[in-house]
Amino acid sequence: MVKMYQKTPSQIMRIKDDYIAYCLDEAIAEFIIRVEKGKKPRFKRKETKNNSKGYNPGLNMLVGKK
Repeated sequence: MVKMYQKTPSQIMRIKDDYIAYCLDEAIAEFIIRVEKGKKPRFKRKETKNNSKGYNPGLNMLVGKK
């Protein structure tokens, strides 16, 4: 982000607290470094009883399914 916008992520988000800004900038820097090294990001998926790929709550609501 610094390369693209010449600002840190915390500056873009206008974070005033120095410690929070530092933590955010470090976390994003670490994330970018790992992605550039070829690691895939792993996002925690919310576990529910309906985690199957075919489950679509919006569609189910429209057709009257629960």
